[in-house]
Amino acid sequence: MAIDPQITAIASATGAAIFAGSAAMKLAAPPEFQAAVESYRIVPASMAPAVSWMLPVLEIAGALGLFVPASRFAAAALLLALLAIFTLAIAINLARGRRDLDCGCFGAMLRQRVSGWLVARNAALAILLVAALLPAGARPLDALDYTTIVPAAVSLVMLYAAANYLLANAPASDALRIGDA
Repeated sequence: MAIDPQITAIASATGAAIFAGSAAMKLAAPPEFQAAVESYRIVPASMAPAVSWMLPVLEIAGALGLFVPASRFAAAALLLALLAIFTLAIAINLARGRRDLDCGCFGAMLRQRVSGWLVARNAALAILLVAALLPAGARPLDALDYTTIVPAAVSLVMLYAAANYLLANAPASDALRIGDA
């Protein structure tokens, strides 16, 4: 099933921006991201340094691959696999009752506690990546298409960022509400 190439381009650009941004923030503060990886207690502590470097490098590779038609399928599949791993790690810790962990999703720049909302957010991101995974139709993109692709991708990235900031600030907002009662 082929989808309109405009949808593929929007999904690819949005996914690339989100994962490249996530990787950049993780690489900007390696010790903090390594601490987040260790706090999940999924990989042995001795492997945490390697894993904390490998994950953002794979995110960057996937983000770049989304822009190249020949590698888009593999890149989207890689990012979906990473997203599944991240979501599973969150779900395991939620099942363990460990809700006070920093998700590590965007490094030290945007601390968020693990929650069911992060699982839902990751599901929405997975849907976007599935759109990038599907084959694009043969219709060539023209200049008019890009007047839709660019603003749509920017809007989706901004919506994703806004949702992340809301999730990150929810605990502080809840504390203010409890203090007012």
